[in-house]
Amino acid sequence: MSKALIIISLFFSTLSFGQYDTDTSDIDHKEPKYNMMEIRKRIYVGGDFSLAFRNQLYLYVAPFAGYDIYKGLSAGVSGMYQLYRFNTTGGAVSSHAYGAGVFTRFKPDPLPFLLLQAEFDIYNAEDFTTAPSGDRTNLPAFMMGAGYAGNMGRAYYSIMLMYDFIDDVNNPLPPIIFDWPLYLRYGIVFHLG
Repeated sequence: MSKALIIISLFFSTLSFGQYDTDTSDIDHKEPKYNMMEIRKRIYVGGDFSLAFRNQLYLYVAPFAGYDIYKGLSAGVSGMYQLYRFNTTGGAVSSHAYGAGVFTRFKPDPLPFLLLQAEFDIYNAEDFTTAPSGDRTNLPAFMMGAGYAGNMGRAYYSIMLMYDFIDDVNNPLPPIIFDWPLYLRYGIVFHLG
């Protein structure tokens, strides 16, 4: 019986020494699900801006960030700050507004100079219906428009004509023609990748 135990123990000890470690080069390394360089190529930042002088100071700055979803279609978020300062005979009157919004932009491949955009914004501005009180109000703006996009390598500049479908009386943006809710935008876009 002792010989049988010795033979069985030798048999199991040789099996335990026969195991091996796997080489790290044999393991299949899976590629990450998301390639950060591909994501970075799709992200863009930029802004719309406007500046005017005369008997007034008008400053408009609207930074934005977006992501190319699919072949010319992109979406993003934006912010806005605006300052008015009018010089009158009785002194200077100033007002400011700020806001944020979301947008969708389409730049078709066959017409790379064409830019179509729809956006929804919420502005906080002075309530002009209660002018002397200085109250502020939140107001919506739903705009759609088209424009020209001129390429500059990984960047492009844009000039867009936008129409506000809500046309709130307190909208802080100055219209370009009388009281029609048409607005002109100048901007620049930089792709990160």
